[in-house]
Amino acid sequence: MRNLVLTYGSGAEKLARKMSHISGAPIAEVARRQFPDGEQYVRVSGDVRGKDVAIVQSFAFSPDRLLVEYSLIADALRGMGCSRVIGVFPYLAYARQDERFSEGEALSAKVFSGLIEASGTDAVYTVDMHLHRFQAISEVFRIPATNLSAMRLLAEYYLEHAPGGQVLVVGPDSESSQWVRDVAELIPSMCTVLDKERLGDREVRVSDIPGGMCSAAIIVDDMVSTGKTILEVLRKLKSSGVRRVDALVTHSLLVEGAYSKLKEGGLDSLITTDTIENVHASVSVAPLLAEALIRHSEANR
Repeated sequence: MRNLVLTYGSGAEKLARKMSHISGAPIAEVARRQFPDGEQYVRVSGDVRGKDVAIVQSFAFSPDRLLVEYSLIADALRGMGCSRVIGVFPYLAYARQDERFSEGEALSAKVFSGLIEASGTDAVYTVDMHLHRFQAISEVFRIPATNLSAMRLLAEYYLEHAPGGQVLVVGPDSESSQWVRDVAELIPSMCTVLDKERLGDREVRVSDIPGGMCSAAIIVDDMVSTGKTILEVLRKLKSSGVRRVDALVTHSLLVEGAYSKLKEGGLDSLITTDTIENVHASVSVAPLLAEALIRHSEANR
C-alpha cells in the first residue's frame, strides 16, 4: 500500500496497529503530551507527503478531548504535505442526540460531524454508527462517508462457538431491525423487533415477547452502555421461557458495572468487538476497516 499510511489517536492505537499488519500500510507514529494547564500537544513522524493518511480514532469515554486530539493530528498531517486525510472512527460519539427532542437542545450529531469536517477531513469511515432518525450517514456528513457493519463478523463468531439449533434473534427497537436482518441471514432463526420506550438516560421499557418461540435467543444491538436495554430484554426473554440468551453488540462502553449486571441477570455471553478497547472483545473490526481502506486507496490512485 504505497499510497496509504495509517496513524492513530489515543482512542484506537492498538486497532490501528492491527489494521497496519493486515493492510501492509505503514504507521506514522504520534507523540503526545499534555501541558500543565491541560492543553494537548501532538507531533506526527513518518513519510506522509503526497499520501492518503487514515487517522484511526474512537471517541469513547472522553470524546471532547479525543476530538481535539484528532483535529491536531489532522492539522499536523496537512502541514506535512499529505494528500488526503481519512477519518476512521470505529466508534463515533454524540450520535444518539440526532434530533432536537426539546426546545433549546443542540443537534449534537450534526455539531460533532461538522467539527470533524472543519478539521480538514476528506472522507470518513465508521462502524455501525447510531443512525436512528437519519436514513443514511450522508445525512450526517457533507463529505464522503461510509458506515460499515460488524454484525456479520459477530454472527460468524456466534456460529463458531455457540450451540446449534434454531434461535430467536431479538432487536430491542426499530433501529436494530437492520442488524437483526444481517444476523438472520447467517444464523437459522426466528426474528422479532421490539418496541422500546426510553424513560430517561438510564431506564427503558420494551414490549413483551410471546412465550414458547425458542429455547435460545440472541439480543442484537449496536451499543451497550449502562446495559439497561439489554437487561430489560433479557428479563422479558427469561420470563417467556428462554433458557439461553447471548448478545451480539458492536460497541461496548460497559459503564457503571454493566457487564457484571448483565451476567447476574442471566446473560450467557456478550459477543462484542474492539471498536472500543475492552477486555471482553472477542471479534476485531481490524479486517473490516483494513479492507475498506485498501479498496479506498485503490479507487483513488
